Amino acid sequence: MCFLPADIPITIGGLHFYAIRIIAIVSLGKLWLGSKPPKYKFFNLIDNLFISYNLIGFIAYVIASVNKSEAFIYTLGETVDTIFVYLVFRYILQSSESIKLAIKTFCYCIIALLPFVVFEYFTSNNLFPILFGSSMTEIRDGEIRAAATFSHAILFGSFSASVFPALWSEYKTEKQIKYLLASICCVFYIIACSSSSPIVAFAGVVSLLCLFKWKHHSKKLFFAVILATLFIHFARDAPIWQFLYVRIPLKASSTGWHRYLLVEAALREFSKWWLVGYGDMGADWHIKYWPYAHATFTDFTNHYLLLGAKGGVFAMATFIALCYKTVKATGSLALRSKNDQWLWWGLTTMMISHCISFLSVAYFGQITMLLYFNIAIGSYAYSLLKQNQVNEAIQRNTSNYR
Repeated sequence: MCFLPADIPITIGGLHFYAIRIIAIVSLGKLWLGSKPPKYKFFNLIDNLFISYNLIGFIAYVIASVNKSEAFIYTLGETVDTIFVYLVFRYILQSSESIKLAIKTFCYCIIALLPFVVFEYFTSNNLFPILFGSSMTEIRDGEIRAAATFSHAILFGSFSASVFPALWSEYKTEKQIKYLLASICCVFYIIACSSSSPIVAFAGVVSLLCLFKWKHHSKKLFFAVILATLFIHFARDAPIWQFLYVRIPLKASSTGWHRYLLVEAALREFSKWWLVGYGDMGADWHIKYWPYAHATFTDFTNHYLLLGAKGGVFAMATFIALCYKTVKATGSLALRSKNDQWLWWGLTTMMISHCISFLSVAYFGQITMLLYFNIAIGSYAYSLLKQNQVNEAIQRNTSNYR
């Protein structure tokens, strides 16, 4: 995730093999052909939601596309990549120790990125030109936007904001300087990307981490946020998304106005995309609603709307349900766990960080692997909770019998 862009292809005989696909196939092969093939009963609720969300999106995209054969091949490759990567994480992350080992590995990789990002931020030269084809870093309104190995600076900042709570939770538990250093690196990367969206996500992360001692009131906090959102929406002349995108952005160069127009266009065009999306035709919202920008395509800087445009409202709703169940599973373990409260609270905050980032950026490239990593952990947490419930029921029945 940190050093190899997942959307970089290796072409062999006219066929494209993306890095994410190669890594997933090799990892699954190592797991299944090893001396001890993984044994696990799959398909709990979160697994089913993950598979369903991908299959719904796959079917809808093919149905809505004009060139169905090319659309089938394209979206089949994406779906296979997604499920393969998810299976790798799902098989590997089956204990708190394995999750902590993964976070420890993140720690070393985040620290190893530091000299590359420092050089890019102060010289505007990216040191990974062999992967990108260009060593020049994007500069907007005089600010250098460091991206490291990521396809865009916002993705790099969102990645750093999401990894931070996992690293910080390990620092609070282990009190080791390496986790503190990696956390500081993440903060610097968020600053170096020069984007307001990761800063907003990071602010949400810090707020939730500060609420660790009051995590038992998280349900009340959730409903309070919902009520506050509804109040702001109906109390103002403009809708809530105008407040989020136009009023909150921290940088003058932010494209919050475009994100606001994107939501407005989605509501106006709802009848055209709600069932199966647009398929390979793509949305023409940029032509209808902001032709003055001379954009060549509708830039979906909103992950939720991107899923709707590609797979319809059912794919979007299934994905939102998947995110909710993942947050609920890891959050429940944070409340129930005795020794790993900080670990599970950090992972809960990590998933919420993704949900915040989805409002202002559409994921692609290696950051999608981090999302699947988080969902796979949520699935493990869900299975662990169910198993604990079964054990508690057995103990109750045994004690009643006695």
